[in-house]
Amino acid sequence: MTTQSVPGEVLNELFLNKMGTAEGKTKIAALAGDYIKDRLREDSFAAKVLNKRKVNRSELQVSVNHDYLVKICEIEPQSRAMSMSFRGQPTVNYYTGDRFEVPFHTVGSQRFEQTEQELMAYSMPITQILRRHIVNDIAEIHDSVFLNHSESACQALQKDAAGIALTTALVDATAHNAANVNAGNCSQVGKVKGNDALANTVAAATTPAASNEVLNFAVQKDDMIKLFKLFTGDGTKGSRLRCDQFLINDTDFEDLNAWALSDVGEKLVGESTTDGFKGKTLIGRKFIRTLKTDILRVGNIYAYAAPEFLGGFLVLNNLQFYADKERNRISFEAWEDIGMYFGNVAGVRKLETYCGAVDSTTVSSDTLQALRLPVAETSLGLKNNLVAEGGTYPTVSQF
Repeated sequence: MTTQSVPGEVLNELFLNKMGTAEGKTKIAALAGDYIKDRLREDSFAAKVLNKRKVNRSELQVSVNHDYLVKICEIEPQSRAMSMSFRGQPTVNYYTGDRFEVPFHTVGSQRFEQTEQELMAYSMPITQILRRHIVNDIAEIHDSVFLNHSESACQALQKDAAGIALTTALVDATAHNAANVNAGNCSQVGKVKGNDALANTVAAATTPAASNEVLNFAVQKDDMIKLFKLFTGDGTKGSRLRCDQFLINDTDFEDLNAWALSDVGEKLVGESTTDGFKGKTLIGRKFIRTLKTDILRVGNIYAYAAPEFLGGFLVLNNLQFYADKERNRISFEAWEDIGMYFGNVAGVRKLETYCGAVDSTTVSSDTLQALRLPVAETSLGLKNNLVAEGGTYPTVSQF
């Protein structure tokens, strides 16, 4: 008999019986942890872009700035060759490697509590609740942190290209909107605008309404090529890299099914019409799709260099599950200790298919940030159903 064939009420009763002993608590924690990790609906995309690996205490140090553990990461030293005469001498370079510290932090779920009597009234098995809520919530926080790091890296490249200190906020004149790009006021180093966004914006526009900042357009093949070319660059800072993979949400991905014959050829047009785009690469690059449009918002496509040119995803303590019972009240929660970092911000680039900017502090930018940047942690995964509001059908009085 499999767990799927056991009624939820029976599983909940077995859970309660085991919670009454110390041995049972240990077994439940181990079993629930294994089970819920195996049935994750959509894994963290951050772990797919970066090399997620386990670290132990011996690899870490205590920070001089706080009491938390950190890992010291090193950047390879710079070098170059030179031409010289037979009697010439090379320039002396006392080589050093830059270092930076990666702090660790805990990502944890809410603590779920329930009384023994009320739990027995549920037909849903407790392991299903754990799988749906705890592990998925933790993965969403991983991705939210990762996307905020990605956006910060792209903005840092834009500021560096404009000669602005990284601690200084961008203003209207330097914000990455389509009007500034068309007017030549804003370079495209960390970010590029889609061709349709640029074509629908007048360079002389000075107000958000005039520059159509809220408009978003479908991603085109030429847009992706512009994004990939940011990595190879033009020989200035940020060049000599290659795009290894890119991250796209399913809403933007659907635009690929509308690409014309001239974009993908007769074979792919026919396949995408009947089965949708099924390829594992696009224009020679791997891609990762996600349904989490509240984290990777519509109109944003991030591209990444290979992990060795980018950063890492470190795990100090793997996902841990804890369950306890006190009198008739049970509780359970889970957590994981991670450190996520980008050592080379030039390994991240971004395509924006909308006209406005999300990288300035102006009033007009606030609306765009709410539409285009990850929502707050407290707003992740908002429920879709309207059961609590009475929105179930059929009902007695429907019209």
